[in-house]
Amino acid sequence: MKNTILTLFCFFTFCQFSKGQDPRFSQYFASPLTLNPANTGNFEGPIRLATNFRNQWQGIGTTFNTGTLSAEVGLMKDKLLFGDRLSIGFLGLYDRTLEGGLNSSYAGPSIGYHLWLDQDRIHKLSIGFQTILVNKRIDPSRLSFGTQFTSGGFNLNLPTYEIIADQNINYLDWNTGLLYNFSNDGGSYYVGVSAYHLTRPNESYFNDESMKLPLRMTYNGGLTRYIGDRGAFIASAIHQRQGNQSETLAGLAYGHFMSSGRNDVSVYLGSWYRLKEAIIPYIGLTYNTVHLGISYDVLSGNLSQSRLSNRSVEFSLVYNFKDKSQEKKFIPWY
Repeated sequence: MKNTILTLFCFFTFCQFSKGQDPRFSQYFASPLTLNPANTGNFEGPIRLATNFRNQWQGIGTTFNTGTLSAEVGLMKDKLLFGDRLSIGFLGLYDRTLEGGLNSSYAGPSIGYHLWLDQDRIHKLSIGFQTILVNKRIDPSRLSFGTQFTSGGFNLNLPTYEIIADQNINYLDWNTGLLYNFSNDGGSYYVGVSAYHLTRPNESYFNDESMKLPLRMTYNGGLTRYIGDRGAFIASAIHQRQGNQSETLAGLAYGHFMSSGRNDVSVYLGSWYRLKEAIIPYIGLTYNTVHLGISYDVLSGNLSQSRLSNRSVEFSLVYNFKDKSQEKKFIPWY
């Protein structure tokens, strides 16, 4: 009976994701190129590398495994008017669901331009564009359907009567975003908006034109406030809406710098909250310009009663090359 319930749950989840809901991260702030294309090059230093991995809903096997790898390079520093900056980046992302029943791959370049709005370089406006090549592959042999359900459970030898016209989908996707930053000696804050799937690509495996991917709008913001020479409060929030689905996360972390002279080692403790779904404890460690973050989703509300999806863990690693012009206080992942 337990296996039957799990299989039904998997199939229901697959149906929901086949309608085009995007992969997500609890540590969205440590995945710059999936958060907002305008983040491309929005950092201190010449190069930033980032990778993320999320293992979601372990209670039903490795149902959702999502990983990213991104790289960004700043170009023409101090060569554009008023110290503006042009940057390019590249994002790779994979998403494996239902034990390989559905596999998705995303890869493509992005470009960002960062415009200083004042001579003191306190106010900055960034705009970014992103082109992503998407491949989605379905493996029917790893899926079960309603017609295969019997009194004794699922019988995979029974016919499915499902006609899958195309088991391999490819298309180009386009995303864009805007970001405003304010920074001074006491800290910084930012607000951004981004739009994904501007061309509304069709993701149907059944030649159904109604399966066009909904536009996803993302609104994000955050702040950093330094506390003396040894600490900082960091807060951020994000709201996303895609079709009839929405998601809101907000949280706070405190970072303690182990020395006041240089930010060689610092430790971060905090928590985020996904509205009506999960509390997300977070711990981070920074050594020089390398930051490691670990979070764990603890389901709340009605979802906390479910044994099907109560274990989701996530890792992030960000490495920011540092140049001599950067300030001593430095948070490479934010």
